[in-house]
Amino acid sequence: MARRVDLSPSGTEALYREREGKLLIELELHSMMQIFNSFDPAPFHEKELDEDAEVYIYNIVGEFPLKKPLEIIIYVPPSEFNRETERTLKEAIKNHFLYRKVLTEIDLRRLLQRGRRNITIAVIFLFLCLLMIRLLSTFESGLLSTMLSEGLIIIGWVAMWEPINVFLYGWWPIVQKKEIFTERFLTRM
Repeated sequence: MARRVDLSPSGTEALYREREGKLLIELELHSMMQIFNSFDPAPFHEKELDEDAEVYIYNIVGEFPLKKPLEIIIYVPPSEFNRETERTLKEAIKNHFLYRKVLTEIDLRRLLQRGRRNITIAVIFLFLCLLMIRLLSTFESGLLSTMLSEGLIIIGWVAMWEPINVFLYGWWPIVQKKEIFTERFLTRM
């Protein structure tokens, strides 16, 4: 007998505890330094998060709609906990994801800049291909002329693919990532 696996968002939500209408994302650390990148020379409150910790937190918050209230709870050994530790940890997480948001904005700007440059090149190339087709049409029609004309049309439109892909689909994942950083880590902490 086959069993049904529920992969709907409500199925994902069932994996997490809830408190006061918020889903809880819980991390248990053996040491507070476990969450930080040990190779980062920055002062404690500006420390970069460990890559595994960042990916874990980002992937979990990315599973849920932006409107779904979440709360991140980090358990540290009692010997390392005090109010200053709590404030520093919140500040470090906020600073880290603010930095990631800035990097994401830079990535988006570069992608759109590359798209603009590439569409200019592609339009000029397509124009030249169409111009060559016009020139070929003045010669006697034949198999070679038809083959070159059709080939130039295909090559001209293929050249348009990358910039069109950037403007239709390429920028959405970056914007979504930026929204997650902004909504989850910067406006609600």
